[in-house]
Amino acid sequence: MTSPQAFVGALGKWAEGPGPVYRRLAGAIRAAVERGEIRPGERLPSERHLAEKLAVSRTTVVSAYEALRKDRFIESRQGSGTRVRGTSARGPLLREDPSGSFRRHPVWRSFMEGSGATIEFLGAHLPAPEILAREAARIDEKALRELSQSPGYLPMGLPALRQAIARRLTETGLPTTDEQVLVTHGAQQAIGLASGLFVERGDTVVVEDPTYLGSIDIFTAQGARLATVPVGGDAAWIAKLKDTVARSGPRLVYLMPTFQNPTGAVMPEACRRALARLSRELQLPILEDNTLADLSLGGDTPPPIAAFEPAAPVLTVGSLSKLFWGGLRIGWVRASEEILLRMTRLKIMADLGGSLIGQLVAVRLLAEAEKVRAARRREMRERLDRLTKLLARHLPEWTWTPPAGGLSLWVKLPRGDANTFAQVALRHGVAVVPGTLASPNGGCADRLRIPYVLDAGPMRDGIERLASAWEAYAGGGTKRRAAGVIV
Repeated sequence: MTSPQAFVGALGKWAEGPGPVYRRLAGAIRAAVERGEIRPGERLPSERHLAEKLAVSRTTVVSAYEALRKDRFIESRQGSGTRVRGTSARGPLLREDPSGSFRRHPVWRSFMEGSGATIEFLGAHLPAPEILAREAARIDEKALRELSQSPGYLPMGLPALRQAIARRLTETGLPTTDEQVLVTHGAQQAIGLASGLFVERGDTVVVEDPTYLGSIDIFTAQGARLATVPVGGDAAWIAKLKDTVARSGPRLVYLMPTFQNPTGAVMPEACRRALARLSRELQLPILEDNTLADLSLGGDTPPPIAAFEPAAPVLTVGSLSKLFWGGLRIGWVRASEEILLRMTRLKIMADLGGSLIGQLVAVRLLAEAEKVRAARRREMRERLDRLTKLLARHLPEWTWTPPAGGLSLWVKLPRGDANTFAQVALRHGVAVVPGTLASPNGGCADRLRIPYVLDAGPMRDGIERLASAWEAYAGGGTKRRAAGVIV
């Protein structure tokens, strides 16, 4: 039986549309079966459990199930619960999504379904800067002609881009040659290639709790077990990590040391040194994800972990998607030549190499990276200030720790369950990410990840809708407090 939470994820924005609520729910279940996200023969959650997860009355779920029974779409049997009828299958039988990501992941679903009338606090990405179109229009014609005369397959990436990335990493304190750089389709592919190289089914990967939502899906789809450490960086944290490594024998450790997603925290330099030393001594691969490292709200950050032990098997992931534009799809892995050779073999089997035209644009953009970083910092501060003021005005009980960088607030609810509240919020026309999706263990149930990337109008309307949803969920009687309470 699929867990009630995964079942809810398969329903998507079920509450949208006209008609009675129970009919909308029945229609969403039917549509999920048609898409193959709920499979023939699968057992449905009990009326009580589903009502709790959707924050609706049990009568609503009972009525939805009854409507589906009348259409012979589901059937109930004494002792075996309610199941999707096998005859309801349509199309070929496909292998089930091994990670369950599209069942539970509102961000991934939004890429396919669109937002509709819902205001989405889901993806953490800024709009493309003007420089993107300008530099794309200035691609060197001579270089483009030379490329067009070649086969066009460069699995490791355009040499000029690899050199530009190596220079940029060297400037951050991580001496790098172009032979140590593999260009990827964004950081997501880089993480996937590293997982494919190091992790086999049944292996353990150590991750932070909470962590980047996409990494959980990548590792679990690979068949990995996830062992967790909290987000931190002091001596006690290092001791906790060592103990976790000793007990679980991981094949890989995945960390976001700079502007950790979703918390926005920065790992201190002393901790990075200790991690690099541990990696070298144990020959334990560390995958450091620096996708958000360019998005500082102010102040310098320590060099990457790999900078402190050149002989350690540390793989450093970066990307232009957050600094410039997600549609650029330019990421990279920096590692030893031996590791990159093996990763390149996997990449050849996946795509033979990325778009060279996009990589030509990326070379030009990297030359302007410092200017864009400064502009993004101003933009981020403005949008973060707008969001925190709106939250203080409309949701004064909610608290958070100010992030050092990145694009999200990690908000703590004063009470209740974030998963259930997210369902109430959907019915008020706003989508949010409950903290459990960022937790490999399903923890952080009192947290929401709220990106501060929306424009002023949608952000204002979205927070007002969240406030209405919170009033409906938590009830009246909230007391206003001074803004700035920190957790």
